[in-house]
Amino acid sequence: MVLKLSVLSSGAVLLDGQPIRFEELQRALETAKRDEGIVWYYRESAAQAPPQHALKVLNLVVQNQLRISLSSKPDFSDYVDSKGVSHPRTPTEPFLDRNVMTEVADGLPMPEVDYRNDIEEIFANARRTAAGDRRRAALVVLRPDRRTLVLPAMAQTPALKHAALSLERLVPANVKRNIAVIAYTVFPSTEPNIHEVGRSIPFLGMLMGLTYIGHAVWVFEGHPSAFEAGSRYADVLIVDSAMLAALQEDWEDCAAVVMRNPNILVHDRGTFQLRILRKVGEQQGALGFAQ
Repeated sequence: MVLKLSVLSSGAVLLDGQPIRFEELQRALETAKRDEGIVWYYRESAAQAPPQHALKVLNLVVQNQLRISLSSKPDFSDYVDSKGVSHPRTPTEPFLDRNVMTEVADGLPMPEVDYRNDIEEIFANARRTAAGDRRRAALVVLRPDRRTLVLPAMAQTPALKHAALSLERLVPANVKRNIAVIAYTVFPSTEPNIHEVGRSIPFLGMLMGLTYIGHAVWVFEGHPSAFEAGSRYADVLIVDSAMLAALQEDWEDCAAVVMRNPNILVHDRGTFQLRILRKVGEQQGALGFAQ
């Protein structure tokens, strides 16, 4: 079963050449999931940043855990590999892993989340867990359904100890800091292992290193319903570049208002480097902490 899904710049979404509403598309994808179907996906003006309706479509595909084959041509006569290279379509072309396929489309979708009235309490618990709360510190991932995934701090190894030196230059370990992270927190299984988490969060090793040197690190998706609660009391906010297009327009200002120290960085997936958007203090290239 192949579903030919087209997303147009006008905002229209086509399934097998016919306009379809999101509610109908959801039902079609649910049926395709039961039948182990495949999605061929084409987006008009793919060189530009994806509009919100395109991200919403991709999010539906991800949620239904469907195999997907991207195309750069509206007639689906080619497929695009994980490096963005076009090839003539054949019966045996590879399908993109659902955790990386949206990167080729220049952005990851904002996951659907559970709306919770106790979201502040949920993040307060996450911060306590990340800080150790009478136990060893751990990296805490708050998933879209608001369950937590706890990754204990790694045991010391020579390689980790060496990596920790560069992280200490970024966020010195002499004072424990709160580090909030916005990343893609959708995983292929309900109980993901460290490798599955790493595929969704490619800079997971750096985050584990920050936990190792004593900082409290928690990760969430950045949904507007949780954005302020998730950023509150943070000394550093690190945003996955693949999530930028899915965030609310005023996200940077909203974060700065509720952070303890508004140091805001973007982790660039292309270069695997951190870029400073906003920081405390005047020292060139270094983060500052007023409290």
